[in-house]
This record gives sequence, structure tokens and C-alpha cells, in this order.
Amino acid sequence: MIEAYIYISRPVQAIAGIVYLGNKTNLEYWKEKYSYDVNAVSRIDEYLMRYKVVMEIQRFQNTTQLPLEDIRKVFPKFLIPQMYYYLDDLPLIDYIQDNLKNVGDSITHEFNDIESSKICVH
Repeated sequence: MIEAYIYISRPVQAIAGIVYLGNKTNLEYWKEKYSYDVNAVSRIDEYLMRYKVVMEIQRFQNTTQLPLEDIRKVFPKFLIPQMYYYLDDLPLIDYIQDNLKNVGDSITHEFNDIESSKICVH
């Protein structure tokens, strides 16, 4: 499972949640699996122009906010990535984990049965 931190841009400018990703799936597999649904195949084809795989958001955890301003006090050169940033083995991951606190219960999805109408929907 991959853990990803959610950054909220202006005006908030803070990390404020965690998503847990899993079940990496090739979009060609979905195209075959949902071939009976012309609309789903069309949406999958649109995604295939830019992506080859998808991952399910299996769980979401709301957290306290960790402001960008606070992060930059400790890591002055830190820049917010345009898409994603690998934190493995960086001191930043320890800082985030030490300073984010869970808020409420997490939301989990089992993905036992994904309807074709839910595939590749914006």
C-alpha cells in the first residue's frame, strides 16, 4: 500500500490528509473487463492517452493541518510538487509523520464490485 499526503493549495497551503493507494491496475485490463459498456471504454481510452495504470484510493484519513510555512521553517528549500514527490528515506517524511495528527475515523473502500459507470470518471 502506498501512503500519499494531500496538500491543499491557496489559500490554505497545508498538508491536511493522507490517502492510502493500492491495487495498481493496468487500464488495458479495465478496457477488456468493461468492454460491454461503450461509455466506460470511451472514458478509459481518454485516460489511456495520458496514463497506463490506475490505483484505488483504498483509505482516506483526515488530519490536522501542517502549514507550508511551518515546513519551510525546517526545510527552507522545500517546494510543493506539481504532481507528486517521493519522500522515502528523506528527513521530511519523519517531520510530516511527527507533526500530522489523525482527525476522526478513516474512510475505507473495499472495491468489491466496481460498476462500469464509476470507471475513469472525472
